[in-house]
Amino acid sequence: MAGSLWLLAAQESQEDECENVVQLWKKMVEDERHFALMLDVGLCLMTLVALGSISFIVGGWVKPRAPGYWTHRPWSPFRDHYYSEVDVTEELRDIVQQLFDLCTQSENMGQGEDGKWVSHRSFRVTQVHRIENGPLWSSYATTKKSIPKCQASLKEMSAALRKRTEDAIQELDMEDEKLHGAAMIKDFVKSLGLDRKRNERLLFHGSPGQGAVNLNTGEVIFPEKDKNPVYAIKQSGFDDRLSSVRGMYGSGVYFAQKACKADQYAGQYHWPPPPGSPFNYYCSVGEKATIFLSRVVLGCPYKTELSLEQLRRPPCIEGHFDLNLLWNEDLRPTSTPWRLKGVPCCICSHQRFDSVMAGLSIDMREKLYREFVVYDKQCYPEFCVTYERCRAPVPARGRSSRR
Repeated sequence: MAGSLWLLAAQESQEDECENVVQLWKKMVEDERHFALMLDVGLCLMTLVALGSISFIVGGWVKPRAPGYWTHRPWSPFRDHYYSEVDVTEELRDIVQQLFDLCTQSENMGQGEDGKWVSHRSFRVTQVHRIENGPLWSSYATTKKSIPKCQASLKEMSAALRKRTEDAIQELDMEDEKLHGAAMIKDFVKSLGLDRKRNERLLFHGSPGQGAVNLNTGEVIFPEKDKNPVYAIKQSGFDDRLSSVRGMYGSGVYFAQKACKADQYAGQYHWPPPPGSPFNYYCSVGEKATIFLSRVVLGCPYKTELSLEQLRRPPCIEGHFDLNLLWNEDLRPTSTPWRLKGVPCCICSHQRFDSVMAGLSIDMREKLYREFVVYDKQCYPEFCVTYERCRAPVPARGRSSRR
């Protein structure tokens, strides 16, 4: 285009030389060179359209970059079709073991509706694998980028909800500070480059794997290696659509700050008792299970002291829940109907909270653990941790990463 303009300008007399494109076009109009004008304008427009199309196409091909410490991150920014389970046991076992130890409350294990089957009191980490799943990472990174930064969302809230949300985030920060007292954990978390402006955290999620059994019947629920929740999560990630709407906080993906809480959902395996077992009844000691140490972008969490069955997305930042919840009576026996919860339900277009954070008192009943729920692709199962359930805490000498 520049060459064409230069040639046209060179044809003008030295006295009337044009200084820019607009002057050139004005001169062409005055000289009634309409065909040349149309040709030049058309070339300009075609060039702009071509540049825009190329930018759009190239931009669509560019994939979010995976963490720099990943082993199989491709050099090309246009490629994300890769998958690998990288064994980082030697590098991270001691760190993850310490994290499990600090996030285990032995005094609470064996209690509560979901944990009454537990007879072990600690964990011994045996393997750690990093899940490097290109398409899954691209989906997660894109979703994370779409979540507003917390400070921007807080400014849009009423004073009461803003204070409540700030207090919730502060509670999370205080828990993290306790962990960061251990230098190894602090350095490990720092190396992950979590997006604190969007409240990205490292949380636990337990799921049953191959060999998990039904304690009521003794039937093996997942006999095959490639047909169980652990395998599915590694391949396809967490999917809130598979969660039950009758869950305490609705149909979402649930996470915990405590490893012992996530362990409650990692399955049972010793039933009937294996050959040579000293027990003639179910005992969880010695079982091997799996927990995902996951990246979760919580954004601005809605902190609740109420059960939220049937919820499919968080309330808006004005505190409004979806109107259809008022008419849903498919609740657990101990739950309060939505019309009696005392929260507003309506149809609105306000910005929404990004997640739900459960307090330690729900429906005026004390809870042993805090839970977190997300309702979108806001979580990535970065580390798959295999561990053994132990009767007593594992001594430090038994946790060496060099064997």
